[in-house]
Amino acid sequence: MRNHPLVALALAGLCGAAAAQSDPSPQDLARWQQASACVAVLKADVLVLRDRSWAGTPGLKPEMKRLTEQGFAFIGTAYKQGLRQTLADRLLEEAEAAQKRASPESLRALSQGCRTEGAKLLKQANVVERLLVSNRAESRVDKLLAR
Repeated sequence: MRNHPLVALALAGLCGAAAAQSDPSPQDLARWQQASACVAVLKADVLVLRDRSWAGTPGLKPEMKRLTEQGFAFIGTAYKQGLRQTLADRLLEEAEAAQKRASPESLRALSQGCRTEGAKLLKQANVVERLLVSNRAESRVDKLLAR
């Protein structure tokens, strides 16, 4: 969403995205709110791993990349459904704010569910989509690990 507009737009373009919705249905909005919650929690998980890597824990890059790919899968799917940048930014900000108030237990449960769903979304993507996501995730993680 906010940090990944080019990836989202590229995924949407590759996948034949629906036209932007000026007034999303309640079902679309609920689906996009859930996707935003997943992007936010996966992003937070990646930042925790980045900090651990900076502190000297080796071998965390593959997990960071996997979680980043899962987050990108949520973004691409939402854009294919018609979500666009302005609403995406707002939903992500709302999700991040809500997660700051959430308990560690609820965040762990959310993260686990989002990891499972993100893996399913990636599995459903075609070869070109997975390649694009993989390449962009690799680049994103490299930037995160650079000091």
